[in-house]
Amino acid sequence: MINRDQISNLRKLFVENYQSAPQKDPEFKPADDSSRSVPGQIRGLQQKIASAQNEQKARASLAAAPVRSIAVTSGKGGAGKTNFVANLAIAFSRLGKKVLVLDADLGLANIDVIYGLRPKYNLFHVITGQKRLSEIITEGPCGVKLAPGGSGIVELANINESERNHFLAEMSELEGKVDIILVDTSAGINKNVLCFLKACSEIIFVTLPEPPAIADAYGIIKAVAAQDAGFVQKLYLVVNRAVSVVEAKDVYDRLSLVTRRFLNIAIEDMGYIFEDRVVAAAVKAQSPYILASPNSSASGCIETIARKMLNIGGEKYGAGSASDRLKNGVRSFFHRIGELFN
Repeated sequence: MINRDQISNLRKLFVENYQSAPQKDPEFKPADDSSRSVPGQIRGLQQKIASAQNEQKARASLAAAPVRSIAVTSGKGGAGKTNFVANLAIAFSRLGKKVLVLDADLGLANIDVIYGLRPKYNLFHVITGQKRLSEIITEGPCGVKLAPGGSGIVELANINESERNHFLAEMSELEGKVDIILVDTSAGINKNVLCFLKACSEIIFVTLPEPPAIADAYGIIKAVAAQDAGFVQKLYLVVNRAVSVVEAKDVYDRLSLVTRRFLNIAIEDMGYIFEDRVVAAAVKAQSPYILASPNSSASGCIETIARKMLNIGGEKYGAGSASDRLKNGVRSFFHRIGELFN
């Protein structure tokens, strides 16, 4: 990489070469004189200077505004994954983070239902140029931004270079406006789910304290590890609908043991959410339980998880960390998704 001193030397050489070129009249154009090699060198130096400056600007921008991308998934449906995402996003927002929720559950996208929203458009309309990003982003509770995915996510695999550049330019509007991208994936193991999990630098697996759910959680962890030999993502486990701390800890211990023994993978204990009847009531009322019942045990668990996530993230993001996988930007995140679907 060219540093600042090298750029200064290149500029000096550029000026010296240019001044040494014979200029016979005002119409003299060095580039048109094929008998001399200096103009070609000048063009090359100019390109190197511009490239180095652009690289430095890009690095400065990335260092100033890191973005965490967190995928939430589960081995089977009914684990409460989407409800968890909807409430976790609000908890992050209330802790001062700017959050974008990407509803990537292509078959059963329903975070908007939990938020009581009715978005008319999704990312498909942005990709095809029918709508601007600002026209499809919906603001949910506590300032959480929702990007309805729908079929638009799959369309990333079928667009040409011009359409992709247009889409990524639209995504650039979010740079500096988002701290966390929270991705709600479909349940189970399929190509779409694995692409999203690979694109994110952190993954939260949500499971229930039931043997079939635990087995399914192990299955998707194994699938994630198998698809990438250079595995660098942070993996977390959240046990939903636990009746006690002991039960939740037992689930984590069992799953952590088998992932370490057979996959050589460490998965961190990110907490649990107690079985709480306010959750079902909030879903029926189309209101996140962290707002409808802020003093409930489930809401307290969500807030604890959010604080724990933020503490973990702040001290581990640097050179060589999992976040480098996405270059720390919203635009880079969506670019990587497009590459993976291709």
